[in-house]
Amino acid sequence: MAHVSSFWLQWGMACSVFALVFAQDSLWDCSDRDDILRDAPVDVSTPSRCTLDCTARTYRAVLELQNRLTIRFTDSRAGEREEYCWPSRIKCSPGQRLQSAFILLPVDLSVVDRETLRLQINSETNGATLHQHAEYSLFPAECGLRFDVTEHIPAQEHQENLCVKIIAREQSTLGKGLMCPPFLVTTWEKWNRG
Repeated sequence: MAHVSSFWLQWGMACSVFALVFAQDSLWDCSDRDDILRDAPVDVSTPSRCTLDCTARTYRAVLELQNRLTIRFTDSRAGEREEYCWPSRIKCSPGQRLQSAFILLPVDLSVVDRETLRLQINSETNGATLHQHAEYSLFPAECGLRFDVTEHIPAQEHQENLCVKIIAREQSTLGKGLMCPPFLVTTWEKWNRG
């Protein structure tokens, strides 16, 4: 009897290892490109307080709606000339397609006038000015002001980064009103290639 249970234990471990190997291998199907690790940051830091708070609030809303979306939150990193940047190559998983991309700007509205805030995309090919997205969103208002960058993500793919600069009527009050650096939130939907 000991040999039989030992056999099943070894067989279960072998199946687990094979499942893990095949699951890891399937992660490389994303857009038929194998360079997903090339753009991984060397220094991984913990997300900002605002990003963590928004993540919790958003997933609470997703659970209440019983929605089956994949949502990814990415903190910005400092660029040149007061810019906030994200890699243009966004991580994805097999069978997923980008549904939307928003930059969320967590500001204290008692200090900053929300109507005067805009984002300027800083790139060689795109200098678009983004205005706040006021339509319904899955992201709670407490996450910050939303700026839709969905159409700008594919346009930036030939460039290394998507960088924005915050434009306010009174730049001096912006520093006091910015609670955290802006962060990128992407939503993904399942799709079949066939």
